[in-house]
Amino acid sequence: MPLLPGRTLSTPISRTYNVYIPDNPVQTTVPAIFVFHGGGQDAQTIARRWGIDTANPANPPPSPLDGYLLVFPEADPRLSDEWVHFQKKDSAFPTYDLLFVDQLLAEILATTYTTGNPSVPCVTVDPALVYTAGFSNGAALCWQLMNSNLVSRFKGFAAVGKALDPEKALHYRQQLGAVPPDPVPAIYVHGTADFGFRSPMTLQEVPLDTTLPANTVREMLTRNGIPLDVPSVTTLVPGSGNTTEVVIQLFQGGAQEFEYVTVVGGGHNWPTPTTVGNPPVATHFDATAEIVRFWGL
Repeated sequence: MPLLPGRTLSTPISRTYNVYIPDNPVQTTVPAIFVFHGGGQDAQTIARRWGIDTANPANPPPSPLDGYLLVFPEADPRLSDEWVHFQKKDSAFPTYDLLFVDQLLAEILATTYTTGNPSVPCVTVDPALVYTAGFSNGAALCWQLMNSNLVSRFKGFAAVGKALDPEKALHYRQQLGAVPPDPVPAIYVHGTADFGFRSPMTLQEVPLDTTLPANTVREMLTRNGIPLDVPSVTTLVPGSGNTTEVVIQLFQGGAQEFEYVTVVGGGHNWPTPTTVGNPPVATHFDATAEIVRFWGL
């Protein structure tokens, strides 16, 4: 998979992103996946969660990804490796990263990429097949994109390790005006041992239906027109053990599907068989593969 590291985009300041070009595309137009790293991380860290060997880009990516263009942007260098998004005491709606994503989308869609494959030597991105995913602070940016005027530019969304905070949802709706956001296919993954799983306002246990994940599920079901009383299609992922179990709930019956993945006992991490940080990790579950499967790629 050809690698274009350290690409720069001229915004008010220079912004950096990395592109991984598919070396086995089946046609000249390909889907693109934008992946936003967590706070305190960088693009290389989250790329590893997608099976990209940054030390040796010649190593092939996992088979579900070998036909897709992957874009790993870096956060604003003026910040501490974080994405700008609405926070509790902000007095204005931050737009730095929304503008960056808007401009980055335009550049990616206008570029022809060389694959090195004689059968399909060059590819461009299909503007109707652009997806976005993020971890932790990067997932917060995904929630913001999902509730911004850029939402229609993306085909699907994935947030790992970060719920949609109620005050942010309210703020987003105020910014969008009276028009409710469009239904979107979205998948949300969270571990129950993650410090952000339960309400950060108290150190005590709280009723399950008042937790951030419960609020997130309600928001997404309402947005996608899925009745709250319709049971989900629930699956226990094979291989679950004594440390972690993974439960997948697929909610259907509305304009778009929503999937909630609960990693019972899981910590603040992006679960894959190779993840080692912020344990416990559900190493029998591959969040990347499940995201791609849910999107139908």
